[in-house]
Amino acid sequence: MSWAYRARQFWARMRAASRAIDDRAARRVLPRDALALYVRMSPGDRQHALQVLERLRAEGSWPNSVEQAALLHDVGKVGARLTLAHRTLVVLLQALPPASLARLAGDGTPAWRHPFFVQLHHAELGATLCAQAGCPPETVSLVRAHQGDDHAALAPEWRAAGAALHRADERS
Repeated sequence: MSWAYRARQFWARMRAASRAIDDRAARRVLPRDALALYVRMSPGDRQHALQVLERLRAEGSWPNSVEQAALLHDVGKVGARLTLAHRTLVVLLQALPPASLARLAGDGTPAWRHPFFVQLHHAELGATLCAQAGCPPETVSLVRAHQGDDHAALAPEWRAAGAALHRADERS
């Protein structure tokens, strides 16, 4: 991802933190327990999720379970206290060899490492939360697979949705 993209993302998050988020689209797509997860996300993450949903819809019509994954793909970050400083450091570390962020994250302990651990593993953490909330199995699988661009772990009929979700996430 380019620095310009990250700068735009930074300013979008700053704006989201200072104004109300229009969550009507999320309320139409998500069932009650999944909506409860969504509203626990930070304003910046909720605004990002809505942008991902909008970009996904711009590519075509998708089943409800795919739209749910667009809204919940970052729900694994809930409660991690990922500050702007953490997010910036993660971006910088991602420019280094992949093991750099993993070494910093460790197993999430002590507490100062936890936000880095969550950033690194939020897809799996989010998939677990989605499963516990009763989301459809394809939503859970799409959330789990959203970070990478290798969607081979998805069932063949969901690979196009996984690729579209990844593209929408990368552009939002």
